[in-house]
Amino acid sequence: MLSIKKEEWKKLYPIKKVIILFLWLFLILIIYASLLAIVRDHEIKAIFVTALATVGAIKTYHPVKNYVLTPYHCMPFFNCLFSKKELEKLLDGEEFKQMSGDIKYAIDTPLLKESENWLCIDGRFVSKKMAIIARAWVAASLNNRDTTSVKIFYMTGDYIEIKTGSSWPVKRIEAFNHLLWGKYNIVPAKVFSRNYATLTNAFKKVSENIKQKQGLDEKGLIYYFLETDSELKEVFWSEIPGFKKPENTK
Repeated sequence: MLSIKKEEWKKLYPIKKVIILFLWLFLILIIYASLLAIVRDHEIKAIFVTALATVGAIKTYHPVKNYVLTPYHCMPFFNCLFSKKELEKLLDGEEFKQMSGDIKYAIDTPLLKESENWLCIDGRFVSKKMAIIARAWVAASLNNRDTTSVKIFYMTGDYIEIKTGSSWPVKRIEAFNHLLWGKYNIVPAKVFSRNYATLTNAFKKVSENIKQKQGLDEKGLIYYFLETDSELKEVFWSEIPGFKKPENTK
């Protein structure tokens, strides 16, 4: 059985949180030691160290706070709205198995799993019902090593990117993108950065209309999307510029 806690530890997120917090607290220690040096020893050089460490501590405070306090980094987007217990409840009863694809588009990696309502992509969880657009593609990293990323647009207009850290074989990418539409009704479109704002605004507008019509708050809207049948996606498809429903529907 796939466990959200287990996936979180596999990605070493709890350890990363401790390390990041320790490094930030070390900056505070440097500031304290430098101030003592200025007061006791009148060390002029310590002023520069104090100023530098203070700027670093202030600039990194909010990013460090957000990273450390964010529950379950393996559930991007949802971890910004829900508590740990609520996130665990979202996956309650979900039985995950390895994605298999079909005869023509076979997938043979344990890094891709699925349950009735969720995909697990390299240890990160994605909602099938809320994903409108998604696609796996290869991008060059800073060290000139090609890596595969999966980019996803949700109904709310929010965009997430799952960086796998490895390069998938071409056949796996093709199979994954094929299954997105053929099995999950997720449009496997390649969205360029210039189109992000257009899609985000369009999806947010539809979501806001649904929220007002149903009388929901932000969390209530997410629960509504997670519990509604996939037919709701057609409302959002109409907002994708130039979108034409593929002929090979289920």
